[in-house]
Amino acid sequence: MSNHSDPTGGLLLGIGAGLLVFYRGFRQFREYKLVSDTPRINIRSVPMGFVHVRGKAEPSKLLASPVSKTPCCFYRVEIDHWKQEDRGGSWKHWCTDADGYRFYLSDGTGRILVDAHAAEYDLPQVIERKVNSESRSLVSSGGASDADLLTYVNTARVHSMLGTASTWLEKKLDQKLEQQSGSLDPRKEQGMLALKEFLHTIPEVQKTGSLPMEALEKVMNASGPLADPEKEARRQQALERFRMMGGVKAVPELQAQLKPEAATGEFRLREYVILPGQEYFVSGTCSENRETQDESDRNVILKGENEPTFLISSKPDVQAVGSGLRTSSLKMVFGGAALTLVCLGFLLAHLHTF
Repeated sequence: MSNHSDPTGGLLLGIGAGLLVFYRGFRQFREYKLVSDTPRINIRSVPMGFVHVRGKAEPSKLLASPVSKTPCCFYRVEIDHWKQEDRGGSWKHWCTDADGYRFYLSDGTGRILVDAHAAEYDLPQVIERKVNSESRSLVSSGGASDADLLTYVNTARVHSMLGTASTWLEKKLDQKLEQQSGSLDPRKEQGMLALKEFLHTIPEVQKTGSLPMEALEKVMNASGPLADPEKEARRQQALERFRMMGGVKAVPELQAQLKPEAATGEFRLREYVILPGQEYFVSGTCSENRETQDESDRNVILKGENEPTFLISSKPDVQAVGSGLRTSSLKMVFGGAALTLVCLGFLLAHLHTF
């Protein structure tokens, strides 16, 4: 038998994929139990730790979603690439792009900030678009044009990678701030918070081609004044240069390097959004908001360090939210187990072990 017809590699991959799906199913079933067993409470009474609340989304800012151009608090776009193969083809995951601003959730008793960047979403699909670089339409039926979407496909991939990197660095900063809470020098704490704010701007550099001068200046300001006169003089010189550069909207060389090209191939884009004025269930960790501006946003709901469950759902009640998670998790558990057993059986038969 030739190496090309040996199914061992494919069967081993199938076993690995089945085990991975099985594990993710159990993890999602745990989320289902946690969401179902956590009572819903009024926002005014939200304690620190894992909470389950419902309220209307109130935006601090709005942005237009990239596919349908819907004004929203937050968007998520799943992009698949059509992979042509010998016997047909299939959709392969290209990337997932998510972006937006923190928004408030209000239920009449109070309101609380929500940072949706690391959440899982149970939202209705707003739109699905397919674009092909070889047969793009001149006129779009709504939302972004095909040409804009092909450019966005490449932009989204880079934005997703930059966002992942900056989120990882932010997480490390948060861990350090949490570990040294109360014992950290106030100036160092301000410097770390300024650095965290700067990390927020990194994904936007790729989109705009503009350097985040204001955020960089805050990082520089947070480190001073220095005790050494010579070092302080150099710091002041650097600050002055930053202030002079602040009037430059964008750096042409940077814009030229980062200008996205249109992607080639066929792509499928599915968009989900969080709309202002709509009600959502949010299950996540309530933490102290270290970037608070006033008393109304002292706390924020986000993905916790110790409890990773963070779900935003548009379902009408908690039973519907839990039912969807339960159904999905059971499908993954039994589907993963079935795939693993089938591939293992074929592998044992191929190796003539029985």
